[in-house]
Amino acid sequence: MASYDNSRYTYGQVLAGGGYYMKDDNLRYSAGVLQMQSKLNKAGFWCGTVDGKFGAGTDEAVRHFQRAFNLTVDGKAGKGTLSKLDVVSSSSPGFIKTSGTYGIYFDSENKCFMHNQQIVYLQLRSAKLEKKVVAAIMGNIEAESKFRTTWTSGTSSAGICQWLPDRKTNLEKYAASISDEKTSIHVQAKFILEECKAGIYGDAGAIECLKALKETTVASDIIKATDYFTALYERCENFSSLSEAQAAGRDTSRFAKNVYDERYYLDTPKRRGYAQAYYACMSDMT
Repeated sequence: MASYDNSRYTYGQVLAGGGYYMKDDNLRYSAGVLQMQSKLNKAGFWCGTVDGKFGAGTDEAVRHFQRAFNLTVDGKAGKGTLSKLDVVSSSSPGFIKTSGTYGIYFDSENKCFMHNQQIVYLQLRSAKLEKKVVAAIMGNIEAESKFRTTWTSGTSSAGICQWLPDRKTNLEKYAASISDEKTSIHVQAKFILEECKAGIYGDAGAIECLKALKETTVASDIIKATDYFTALYERCENFSSLSEAQAAGRDTSRFAKNVYDERYYLDTPKRRGYAQAYYACMSDMT
């Protein structure tokens, strides 16, 4: 249990080298943390709601920022981190949430997504995947985790794709094999593709998924591509009918029939909606 009172320092004091901010499991309010969170979000390192509380989301955003700019990755936002953050956030026009129920954050001037989303986008595009396929994958990830790389121990799912225990173990091994952190967005983005090919980390469903997503009839249809990734790669909770979902006590409004196998998968409307939002932004990108 980390207990650290961030309110003891103002933003100016930390910027001058008089202290630092770090995760506080008691989630006490700090005006300085509030200012830092606002700058992180503006710079594209999403830490969630700007509330002045240094929780897990802010800790993750700080670490991603530190890694991106070759700073010591320790989650402690001191003089070096805040100095760089001031420079980066002041030169960024900021990320605006697109309209609609499933809005996403996009920098229309620089034509890019938030940091984690942009890393995944570039990794998937480097694999020569069509934009509709990339949008389908990113829509699923947005619905699953909002691109949070957070790790959980035990039997819980973790990471941007909410990998379950057996696949989490493979991700840990993959990260170790390249001497990197399992919570690195770069590692998790690469691992998506590692699972989709034969080899040490290959996953049968993921391999079948990538093969299908490369087919013209699937790649050209964003809804179909989204559903294929949901069914073959994510393999989230699903039922044979809405009545079966209702009998299990589930909110049926969160389910819809999947194009791939006609089963009803959790958060299908959300996955499709986010995929379409990502594709709309990608249409403006090179």
